[in-house]
Amino acid sequence: MQTGLKISYLPQDLSSYHGYLPAFAKEHDLDYEHFLNQLKKLGLEREAFKQKIEEMSQGQKKRVALAKSLTEEASLYLWDEPANYLDLFNQDQLIKLLAKEQPAMLLVDHDQAFIEAVAKERVNLRPVL
Repeated sequence: MQTGLKISYLPQDLSSYHGYLPAFAKEHDLDYEHFLNQLKKLGLEREAFKQKIEEMSQGQKKRVALAKSLTEEASLYLWDEPANYLDLFNQDQLIKLLAKEQPAMLLVDHDQAFIEAVAKERVNLRPVL
């Protein structure tokens, strides 16, 4: 591994995400304004900004997780099922955001349309029989 390599990981399980957005950002050393900006780009509704993360819908939690990862300055973004719980509109928002920012990324997803929209290269894994 390269010295100083910074990795931002987007987990599939978001059960450890909790609290209000300002405290969450502080706990994870996120620039709060940049974090809010990413949430807006990902289409998080205004009323959700006042909720605890654990009270949000799965789609809202996923957008919080995506915004957290995108706010982190990283050399590589590792994302596990980023399109899970996102409706088509929010998937489109994410696709546009990734096309604009073009981060170095390795992602795992079952949604072939999403993969085709965001990936420059892909590896298909098949079970060994």
